[in-house]
Amino acid sequence: MNTYNLIGIAAWILLLIYLVFICINIRSRHIKNIVVHGKKRSVRTVIIDLIEVVIFFAVGYGLFYAAWLRPVDYTATDEVTVRHEYVPLVLQTDEDQSYYVVVQAANSKTPVKRYTYWADGSKVQVSSHNAVLNYDEAYLPVRAAGYPWSKKTLKKLERSSDRAFAATVSAKYKDTILNGLGMHAGKNADSFTIIRIPNEQLINVKPLQ
Repeated sequence: MNTYNLIGIAAWILLLIYLVFICINIRSRHIKNIVVHGKKRSVRTVIIDLIEVVIFFAVGYGLFYAAWLRPVDYTATDEVTVRHEYVPLVLQTDEDQSYYVVVQAANSKTPVKRYTYWADGSKVQVSSHNAVLNYDEAYLPVRAAGYPWSKKTLKKLERSSDRAFAATVSAKYKDTILNGLGMHAGKNADSFTIIRIPNEQLINVKPLQ
């Protein structure tokens, strides 16, 4: 385990300890109020209770946000390392057609598709959640516009690869205190792939099995 991620684990443990503390503290304070002052609660007691509970939920939300809600920012070079990979696609053939990509639905309940392509002697599968199949004239599709690309490199690939390549941008969390607080340090953050093919006739669409 990355050492920085111990920060997040320690923070959650401390939060649980604080929860136990405020439960005991609230109970003790209310009992003292009854014994000493003969009443169940006072304005001062209620205010202290509220402050302790608000602190707990504020810190808890902060930890929850850091761990599960914080979006990946590709422009935050102090938090993530961005990497680009470009590989030419390998044409496949069967008795029916030649193709670069196989498209198949992930399951019958969602519109998510699974893209399969071949590159560098290996078979790669990606979800349509983090990939786009592009056979339009524009080399940079709208769905990929939210990621950092080198337009110069994409243009060069358009000319040198017969418009058959996969371009992937990925982000990996750096070893920082904030990433450690979210227990993400050293882990892959996100990725997106443009699967570029010359035309849609080079797609092998398979029905749901």
